[in-house]
Amino acid sequence: MPGLTPFSTVKSLSAKPLSALLVMLAVAVPVSPSMAQEPTEVREVAISADLDAIGNPRAATYWAGLEDDLQGAILALLTDRIAEDGVKIEVKLSTVELASAFENIANLADTRMTGQVNITSRSDNSDFNAYELTVTIEEALPYLPPGTVINAISLENRDYYSAMVTAFARAVVDRL
Repeated sequence: MPGLTPFSTVKSLSAKPLSALLVMLAVAVPVSPSMAQEPTEVREVAISADLDAIGNPRAATYWAGLEDDLQGAILALLTDRIAEDGVKIEVKLSTVELASAFENIANLADTRMTGQVNITSRSDNSDFNAYELTVTIEEALPYLPPGTVINAISLENRDYYSAMVTAFARAVVDRL
């Protein structure tokens, strides 16, 4: 082109052609299934909790079925992801605390579950993870039935327990 040298500068670049070019590129580059990350498959879920170490007999009774219930809740969220060469999820619960709604609101005590989560694979050494997970009643609120008045719920209400178990299970599955 006459008048242009290797050292010439463009005086004006319209944003319109540039944005049109970006739109064309976005449409022209299809997203292939291989670009999307496949969900992690799971072969086993193991839960352990030393409920005998809980000093409060009322809390020990309340959490008595926790291992089986948490395992069931995690597996229920993974029904379409069970596979023989999947990962193993191992949860070692170290803390289960139970507080009344009043104690939670007044910051006198907390309802929470804490555990070490280990994800291992026997066929893929890069497919592992380890972290400590804590779930409090605040994270469990969305899992309470609609219309639940949190400051009026009693510890005897199993919805309280179910919400804690479901929140912990959901947090484990979300981090796979």
